[in-house]
Amino acid sequence: MRQAAVMNLPLIADPGATGPAGAAVLQMLAETSPLGVIGFDAGLAVVYRNPVAARWAEPDWLVHADDRPGLIAARQALTTAGDRYEQIYRWVSAAGGLRWIKETAQRLAETVEGICVIAHQADITDALDQATGQSQRLLRQEGLVRCAADPMLTLDADLQVLSCNHAAERLLGAPATDIEGRPLGRWLCTEEAPALSLTVGTGQAMTLRHAHGATIPVTASISLLQLRGDSFYTVIVRDAREQVRLQQQLAAAQVQQRLVLQAAGMGSWQRDVDARRLRVSAEARAVLGCAAQELLEDFEHLILHIHPADRDAVSAQWQQAIDQGLPYEQAYRVIVAEGETRWIGERGLCLAAPQQRRLLAVVMDVTEQRQREAELAAMAERLRALGAQLVQVQEHERRHLARELHDEIGQQLTAALIELRDPALRLPQALRTRWTEQFGGLIEQVRTLSLDLSPAMLVDLGLVPALRGYAQRQATLGGLSLSFSADEGLGRCTPEIENALFRIAQEATTNVLRHASATRLTVSLTQAAGALHLVIADDGVGLPADPAETARHFGMMGMRERAALLGGTLRLASRAGRGLSIEARIPVGH
Repeated sequence: MRQAAVMNLPLIADPGATGPAGAAVLQMLAETSPLGVIGFDAGLAVVYRNPVAARWAEPDWLVHADDRPGLIAARQALTTAGDRYEQIYRWVSAAGGLRWIKETAQRLAETVEGICVIAHQADITDALDQATGQSQRLLRQEGLVRCAADPMLTLDADLQVLSCNHAAERLLGAPATDIEGRPLGRWLCTEEAPALSLTVGTGQAMTLRHAHGATIPVTASISLLQLRGDSFYTVIVRDAREQVRLQQQLAAAQVQQRLVLQAAGMGSWQRDVDARRLRVSAEARAVLGCAAQELLEDFEHLILHIHPADRDAVSAQWQQAIDQGLPYEQAYRVIVAEGETRWIGERGLCLAAPQQRRLLAVVMDVTEQRQREAELAAMAERLRALGAQLVQVQEHERRHLARELHDEIGQQLTAALIELRDPALRLPQALRTRWTEQFGGLIEQVRTLSLDLSPAMLVDLGLVPALRGYAQRQATLGGLSLSFSADEGLGRCTPEIENALFRIAQEATTNVLRHASATRLTVSLTQAAGALHLVIADDGVGLPADPAETARHFGMMGMRERAALLGGTLRLASRAGRGLSIEARIPVGH
């Protein structure tokens, strides 16, 4: 079926045209018309169709049943009264097709070739579809505007409000009937209304006035529309009360932060990484030794104040903070105007926002702190040296006492025992037996004490045999089952390391016998990661709950100090009723 545009064409013939000439004109115009043309006789029978109407007159297309009575009535009325009519109706097909037809008819003044009514038919389906779609789009757009979350106003060139949405009604506290048709200035605060002007763009600040009198700070996005020579403004408003509140809180926090930094003798700086801008507070300038009028635009200016030996490390730390976004802490030296060197402590982090990375830092003068730390480090080194010297003196005295016990007292007790056993010495047998046992016990005690003071096996054979022998003797003495292990191929270490580990094993094993109430003793010596690991463990009662009690009764401080003097550590693991494990770790040279 051919589609024709909707056109307001004149009728195809003058109603007064008569005779053969008039008939010829009617036929010529009808034959060339882009519309369908139908001729009716007085009985509404179709007596003429032009080519367009002939093509439309397909047998499967009929006037819609709902539209047929109105169309017939209009045609009948034209045959009896009136001179023209206009009807819009639907054609439907057996296959379910639908077309809209606009039919305009007029009655001729005289019958021409049996025709008394001429009707023009135009297919307006596409035009109606297009108009319907446009109307639906307009309705959807209006619905979106009405339901938008942001308040929206439409103004004319005189800034009169033409329309507003529901959000604008809520913001101003008034219905649309009180807003539309009135000047925008009515809703502005008194100070802004006289000088009101709209600037196309985003972010224009203004202060609206609620219907109840409260002021509302807002930001407006304004666009201008030119339509048929008239200007219209669309204003999208965003309530800025929360933003203003946050800005006020931020300003107060910044003041408070500055007061805190001033009280603590600190300063701050921040760098806009992407824009390469640096802002340094007056306090930070004083800390860094920068003159108040000195230009500090970016890091290349700030880096000049840092000691040359520290510049690379400081720059690397800044770059790492920017790349990883993690907090950092560093200390470096700066050279102040007078030429003195000052230590600076700095803590900072990088805040990453889209297209705006900022590196923030707080700085303070830590020169005195670094000096005290250096003094404490020197004192600690002196104490360590004194401790090492004390251990050496202690070991020397132990060896001396061991020799005295073995060479002097031990020999004299042995000589006395031999004399007691001499038959020539007339003593009662009971007395001889008692004294012999007592002297034998004294000799064994002297021997044990001498070995404890300076085990000859440690000096002659090394740490592993000395530990094994000592552990076996202590396990036998305490009635404990022993598990001893040592890595194969462990060589000799320096006397200081061997002596320290042996003394730690002595103290730990003695504690097991005295306090643990244990049944099993475990001793192991291994080497891993460039260090010797000595573990003494038991299945006894474990450590007391009070750490001070542990340090006071179990000599833990002495074991820790022995390990620390050689750069090692001592670690304890204990659970009540589950025993105690002591691990000493001492680095060894390669």
